[in-house]
Amino acid sequence: MDILYLILKTVLIYLTLLGIGSSAFAPMKGGGDFPASGPSEPGNPSEYLQIDAVDEGTDTFNPGEIHGGYRYGPSMILNRDGSIDLWSAANGPGDVIDVVTYCRLFEEGRKRTKEVVALSPTPETEDADWTCDPGVIKFGGYYYIGYTSTLDKRGTDNSVYLARSRNPDGPFEKWTGNGWGTAPVVPLIKFDGNPDCFGAGEPSFVLMGDTLYIYYSWNDPEATTRVATADATDENWPAKLEFHGKCLPPKNGGDSADVKYSDEYGRFLAVFTEKRFSDDSYVSVWESFDGINFRQSGFVKTNTAKKLHNCGISGRADGHIGKGDPVYLSYAYGSDWGNWPTRFHRVTLSLSRSPKTDDTAEKNIDMPVIRRKVSAIPEVTMIKAEKQVYHVKDSESLLVMAMDSDGFTFPVLFGAKFDGYDESIIRISGYRIYAVGKGSTRVHIRWHNLEGNFIVYAE
Repeated sequence: MDILYLILKTVLIYLTLLGIGSSAFAPMKGGGDFPASGPSEPGNPSEYLQIDAVDEGTDTFNPGEIHGGYRYGPSMILNRDGSIDLWSAANGPGDVIDVVTYCRLFEEGRKRTKEVVALSPTPETEDADWTCDPGVIKFGGYYYIGYTSTLDKRGTDNSVYLARSRNPDGPFEKWTGNGWGTAPVVPLIKFDGNPDCFGAGEPSFVLMGDTLYIYYSWNDPEATTRVATADATDENWPAKLEFHGKCLPPKNGGDSADVKYSDEYGRFLAVFTEKRFSDDSYVSVWESFDGINFRQSGFVKTNTAKKLHNCGISGRADGHIGKGDPVYLSYAYGSDWGNWPTRFHRVTLSLSRSPKTDDTAEKNIDMPVIRRKVSAIPEVTMIKAEKQVYHVKDSESLLVMAMDSDGFTFPVLFGAKFDGYDESIIRISGYRIYAVGKGSTRVHIRWHNLEGNFIVYAE
């Protein structure tokens, strides 16, 4: 018996050193990382990667649960215990437009930990108004969050910014240009195009050996995706990017691309939504064998929701999808602007002999947004518009929001009053703003004993 015990113990130690022992299979507290992904053989270019949603999925966020609002642009890391670390863009408090929240998902998105604000703007810096569109990767002991921000109150002229932390929920220190701290906050990738366009933002990352691939939107005015690389072993890598230009063509009413690498199929895959916010919306799938040149391979439409936008796909901490890993797709959807549920699907990856490009051959689902009842009235501390700045050409919906004591927002459906605005520039009827002239005006909101302001530009 003693000899058998020694043999088993020796085998276990040996397997553990190889990274495949008991620690590789036992659930780990706090999730736990997979071993770093090594190089894999390139896939066969005569085959095309397809992604299919297994079923209609489930909502990981419902506006009724947190009193309204949104969670979009999800970035997801798969842990060894099967849980998912999830970061999303969320509506922020007061004049802060967007923050990044964090939670952990279990049971394929049906359960979650309490959501916390992981990353928020730094006052009086270049990201003072919002931190949105998170893309997360972990290496060298740090979680890195790339995000979008701008000093332009119109939401244009964006750049890509970067923060890092030892913990998934922070606190995060931000890239200052020559190190890490709280100020000054400077871009990782600075937009230098037309300031009236969206600019740069919406990053995602993949680590291939020691090379970090950074993907980001560049809208000037075409909505394309660009790629840069860096040496991940260099502590000062954010200052030493190598830019490779456009890697994805202009999108068909699309938005940000989330990129991962499939170890099993030997290729990068990019997902982004096209015809977003419409009844014909779908998730487009593209692939690359070198991480720089992409081609269209398929799309995901069956079982997904209509009016979807801003999607993400899960991967390990280094941006890889390992063979046999469960894979999840998530996105925001709905027609009520700024008040979107977040859908979560288990998906499968497979290869086909030809690309799938005819999106009219499949149908998506008209999923009604059913708001869950809130058992208790939240402690309301402030009121604000869903946007702090509106640009109105013909008409635009205005969603009035209130802020609860936890810093989350929910819609104010009745009783809000608007005044103080220039009636020669706009008129407000109910909760809709109409342009009647040209110029800008400040609008004052009053709801019970709370007050707030926002700005409207009529063009």
